[in-house]
Amino acid sequence: MVDYSSISEKLPINTECFVLESTPSTNDFLSALPSSEKFQVCVAREQTSGKGQYNREWLSEKDTSVLISLRINFQLDTPLDGLSIVIGIAIIDSLIENYGTERLELKWPNDIYFENKKLAGILIENSVQSKSQSVIIGIGLNNNLGDNFSCQTPWTDLTNILKYTPKIETLTANIINKVIKYSQHFAQQGLKAYYSRWIELDYLFNKKLELNYNGNKTLGIAKGINQQGALIIESNGEPIEVFSSEQIKLI
Repeated sequence: MVDYSSISEKLPINTECFVLESTPSTNDFLSALPSSEKFQVCVAREQTSGKGQYNREWLSEKDTSVLISLRINFQLDTPLDGLSIVIGIAIIDSLIENYGTERLELKWPNDIYFENKKLAGILIENSVQSKSQSVIIGIGLNNNLGDNFSCQTPWTDLTNILKYTPKIETLTANIINKVIKYSQHFAQQGLKAYYSRWIELDYLFNKKLELNYNGNKTLGIAKGINQQGALIIESNGEPIEVFSSEQIKLI
């Protein structure tokens, strides 16, 4: 049985940790709480209405996935462009350091892939408080979904990748700590500090995309990101900056 009762002992001292048996959404749980100067973390064994990008549903089953949200405060003048990229890098680096995973890639701007199958997703929601930007970072990572799990998106989990099942309590704590560390560094150094790491992990680089641009559909080739974290697509010899993954389709 999964037991998160001692997870707070593995997190930074200035962290409020909420452990739930079941919740509709860990992001929604944190957003309903009063803001705090501390890091706030919600860990759930089960989500009944997990949220993905653009109101999509994040599917999971009880105790099979890392299901967490973190609320982190940033100064009002901190540019948050590219934060989702940095969070993705944090998760990948945690998996490499602790489990030796290889061939993980980051699909712009917020999905982690292994051999063309989705392993994890990130959902970021932010609001402006009186003195800071409050950012809620939702993370879902497949640990051991089982052979009968059904999802339209090609998926994988750590059990398939590693050929054994990591202890989910330790896995969860490792990811939370790495996300907090990278978020603090991002607040000081910005996306530029992670640009070279992004290049190593870029899933879309040189792949052909269909782009919905100015109401028209056109074809282009992904060519990395700019300093603000926008995707650069080369179409008809011209670079186009894309700020939403809803505008693109991999072909």
